[in-house]
Amino acid sequence: MSKKRHAMIIVGLVFFIVAPSFAFVLTPSMKRIPDDLNKVVYYEGTLGMFNDRTLTMDYIDISIKREVTAIGTEDGVLLIRENITISDKRTGEVIPDGQMTNIYGIDPYTSRNVPGYGDTERIGQYIFPVGVDKKDYVIWNSDMDQPYTQGYVGAEDATGVGHYLGEEKRGGITVYKFYGEQEEICIGPGPEGTPPEARLFYKGHQTAWADPKTGSIIDYDKRVIQYLQFPDLHRLPSDLYTTVQLSGTVKMFNMDKVGSGDYYDHYDARITQHIWVDDASDQDVYMVGSETIARDSRGNLLPDELQSSSMDGVNPVTMAYDPLFSDKQGLMTFPVGIEPRDYDLWNGDIGTVSTARYLGQETVGGLPVYRYVVTVDDYPSGIQHIPGMSDRHVELYFNGTTTYWVEPTTGGIVNVEKQGVMRSSFPDLHTIPEDTHVTVDMQGSLWILGSGERTISMTREVTATNTYYEDGDKVIVLKDNTTMHDAETGDLVPEGSSITYHGVYADTAEEAPNYGDMLRQGIYTFPVGVEKTTYHMWNPEISTTSPVEFVREEDHQGIHTYLYQTEETRRVYDPTPGIEQDVQYTTLTKYWVEPHSGSVIDMEKYSEKKVNLLNFIFGIPGPLWVKAYRMTLSFTDSQVQQAVEEGRKAAALLELSDQTIPALTVNVSVANLADSLAAAKMQKMQVSQLSGSKIKAADIHYWMTEESVQ
Repeated sequence: MSKKRHAMIIVGLVFFIVAPSFAFVLTPSMKRIPDDLNKVVYYEGTLGMFNDRTLTMDYIDISIKREVTAIGTEDGVLLIRENITISDKRTGEVIPDGQMTNIYGIDPYTSRNVPGYGDTERIGQYIFPVGVDKKDYVIWNSDMDQPYTQGYVGAEDATGVGHYLGEEKRGGITVYKFYGEQEEICIGPGPEGTPPEARLFYKGHQTAWADPKTGSIIDYDKRVIQYLQFPDLHRLPSDLYTTVQLSGTVKMFNMDKVGSGDYYDHYDARITQHIWVDDASDQDVYMVGSETIARDSRGNLLPDELQSSSMDGVNPVTMAYDPLFSDKQGLMTFPVGIEPRDYDLWNGDIGTVSTARYLGQETVGGLPVYRYVVTVDDYPSGIQHIPGMSDRHVELYFNGTTTYWVEPTTGGIVNVEKQGVMRSSFPDLHTIPEDTHVTVDMQGSLWILGSGERTISMTREVTATNTYYEDGDKVIVLKDNTTMHDAETGDLVPEGSSITYHGVYADTAEEAPNYGDMLRQGIYTFPVGVEKTTYHMWNPEISTTSPVEFVREEDHQGIHTYLYQTEETRRVYDPTPGIEQDVQYTTLTKYWVEPHSGSVIDMEKYSEKKVNLLNFIFGIPGPLWVKAYRMTLSFTDSQVQQAVEEGRKAAALLELSDQTIPALTVNVSVANLADSLAAAKMQKMQVSQLSGSKIKAADIHYWMTEESVQ
């Protein structure tokens, strides 16, 4: 699988038909080949082709039609077009690649090829000349057109000698018999589909019976055999390009789904792995590319965590990663020709080597295989940063089992089953995030002595601006931007608007005395994870702390809450500009708080201030206290709805504190076992029978039909 060899395609072989194999209609008085030459010659014979599935030769009877036409002259050189069609004699169907066209440029008087004319730089005789002598002739072998043009053979090998063997009777006339043969020579690399290192060899012989007066070929017989020399196949193919398909299920933790009841995204996964040799110029180290693309059943890409790509140096024999050209260790995959023992494979799930333990021999679809298992238990796989919590992180641990069924001869993976779980171990999450940004919308009324009462809207925007550490305790600086507007006119109400900065201990929500814009005490807000107790909270109305008492648990707006309340009347100094004296402050403020997150779900507030009238006017304390300020305030309906949803989600997220959960679960196997099994059987047969062997790839034997002879 991971190094699957493509099936060899032995259908691109050139069909070799020798050139001097047609009969011209000439008379003894003719001294040259006519300009209007147009002749059709028929042959029959047998064609054997190597079957890459059975590794045997398949033979069929064939018919060959050869049409020779003079198409013009150029500088006294006769141009001849030769069309050849090879068909299955039984079905009449043209054989793939069994059609070809050649253009020859010849001297019409001597029948010699003229270099510079035609589609190939040929030399020697095209056919026998008019008036054949009892001697040997050098004849161009058109089988060598392509190897010669591509530089695999020279002119000496592209020509053959037609040896004169004497006179014979053929077709009722006396003819000269000529015979030529080609010893086995290499004519280039193997056809498409064979390893680049494979070499193609050619050998053949032919016999021609020529009319001594006209040079016409009366009868003809030829046989050509091609051999393929395979390299050692016990190594990674240098032209490897393969695709592995896996399918199954993937489940991924989705932080955005926290609070929904199901924290996971579920996928029917289709995983495609492309593996290719990018550079095989160094016989000891191949550069091997790998790309994994994971999609769902609709073709959409799955999250980036499931996509990967790499380029690594690999020893093509051992499959070991090369330390100079890869940051991986161990083996990329099983080598060609494995033993019943353990192997150390690179495990991309954990970024290190895992041992594939040999567990014995089995059969899959009748094919003997070795079974190996890679087991990983709680392997530390790194950390995952938590947005807004730079002082803590999620620790990742991988657990998984991967089972391989491997064909021993090839090392090809017939099947693989992978079950893997990446577990996330969460820290204590009860802290205020460093990226806090909260907006709260409120509404109510405000009455100020001398200004009357107005309906108000208030927006409080709290943003974390900086982070510090004090003796190991994290302090977050929060910018509190509060704006109050007249709900009817939209005018800003300066008395209710302010920008303040608070230094807050992230874990306790207490005011940090050295980091805000003034010295404050108590808690700034409810801590993450509240208790049933009384808190002392900074009260910006009076610039000191107020007690916030736990009242009871109750469901509020569809969510479970703790109800806290500040109810007090006391005399306190008010530094508010314009007052700046002792006031009688009265408030009843209720907070409905989600207990896990400390999120305020809803709030209702009533407060008033009374001033000593004589002290306010003359600076002399007196017995008369007069109301100077009254405010009511509560969350808007939409703010309550938003707070409920955010509180529910925050509570669910905090349930992960100090917990370990599956973050990624993968369960996949080979998508089409039948195809994988068939490919494995073919690979086994090819490696075991073809490695280092020279095999017959094509065998063609044909002769002129009786009709053409006559």
